[in-house]
Amino acid sequence: MPYTVLAVDDDPVQLEIIGTVCSSLDQTEIEFLRAETLTDGIKMCDQRSVDLVLIDHFLPDGTGMNLVDHMHALNPETPVIVITAHESAVDAVEFLRHGADDYLVKPLKGSDIQRVILRSIQRSQELREGGAFYDVVAAERDGSLLLNSLSDTMRSVLSVLGRSAAGTANVLIEGESGTGKEVLARAMHRVSSRKDGPFIVVNCAALPESLIEAELFGAKKGAYTGSTADRKGRFQEADGGTLFIDEVGEIPLSMQVKLLRALQFKQIEPVGSNTTVNFDARIVAATNRTLKDMVDHQEFREDLYYRLRVIGIQVPPLRERKEDIPLLLDSFLQRFAESNGKVIEGVSQEARQCFMRYNYPGNIRELENTVESVVVLARGTIIRRGDLPSHMQFETELNVAGCLDDEVQCDDGNSVLDARLRAFERELIREALDKAEGNQSKAARLLGIGERRLRSRLERLGLRESSSE
Repeated sequence: MPYTVLAVDDDPVQLEIIGTVCSSLDQTEIEFLRAETLTDGIKMCDQRSVDLVLIDHFLPDGTGMNLVDHMHALNPETPVIVITAHESAVDAVEFLRHGADDYLVKPLKGSDIQRVILRSIQRSQELREGGAFYDVVAAERDGSLLLNSLSDTMRSVLSVLGRSAAGTANVLIEGESGTGKEVLARAMHRVSSRKDGPFIVVNCAALPESLIEAELFGAKKGAYTGSTADRKGRFQEADGGTLFIDEVGEIPLSMQVKLLRALQFKQIEPVGSNTTVNFDARIVAATNRTLKDMVDHQEFREDLYYRLRVIGIQVPPLRERKEDIPLLLDSFLQRFAESNGKVIEGVSQEARQCFMRYNYPGNIRELENTVESVVVLARGTIIRRGDLPSHMQFETELNVAGCLDDEVQCDDGNSVLDARLRAFERELIREALDKAEGNQSKAARLLGIGERRLRSRLERLGLRESSSE
């Protein structure tokens, strides 16, 4: 079947450009549909099966947002690209909030149109390959946020996991803490042939070295101090299902040979026993460390590494897919506003820029926790820069100030000099407040300025007010 592309624009020239690009693509057969009004575009979407929609932001009888909302209700899997005459960060965020996949800026370039069409075709193929896996991920907590990723790297990860979910091969998921590794592992289990069996989790980082063997393989009564009865290990508990070994890189070398033998022969030997026990479980392991580097430094067995990594998955950190931050941010804001009974109407542009510039060493988990804290402590219905944690404000200022070294143009309307001065002034005021033990009157005297001016600077820089005399 041909891939159907609908373009909605009241400018015939723009429609002609899009149609020419569609006809020039050799990778797949494309059926090109065109409409010049919002009404005709909606009617065509209702009557035809459409795979991709490109729509002008402003039309004679409405806006592109109307069609974005309509398509999201009709079929949220259909990507919609908004065409706009002005590149604006505020507009871009608004497009994404409504559910648009991307936006293009006029005058349209053939290379940009080709890029969004080919990416849409690839995503459609990945959705078909993933099949039930995508449905299950969407049902997981925050799973839909992973599925709706705008990152090509993340979509490739989901494609590989979707294709491998139904098999029995061992899977190694590598990625920093907070990137969603367990969410993906649970989804794999729920679409596998073992979905009716148990999903057992063991976190190796949470276990003392002396207990890892008994936790994994079980133990006979009296095998160690405090062992008053036979106990099954995680391998036996996972029989017929999936064993998720989290932080597998924390397993000591002395235990790795036993784990290797268990994976190789599908047999374990409980602590204190001379009898082997068979098990039948799929192994999905995860780590926030780079196991290949550990192998090179002889900290992890090479044969175990390859035994675990029959299928290898690298989950990208949030800082490498910042295009997903607006979606995550708005979703978390809505969730925590509802759960805390707060009314949050939006995020100021300056605060949103802070969220975008921050590097999130804790990844999605850190963003989630930050948003929850901000919502709970917010003093108004709009999240402002001063509501954000001070470390986030300061780091993002340093990121802006570092633009000069990286030869990157700052995009927040401030010059590089302004950004550096703000960062310096912030630290100077913090130092004075620390020396004055939080007393603003004393801090103002140390700085040689009036207390009213200090208060003004505190508000301007988004610093929390301290006590004053």
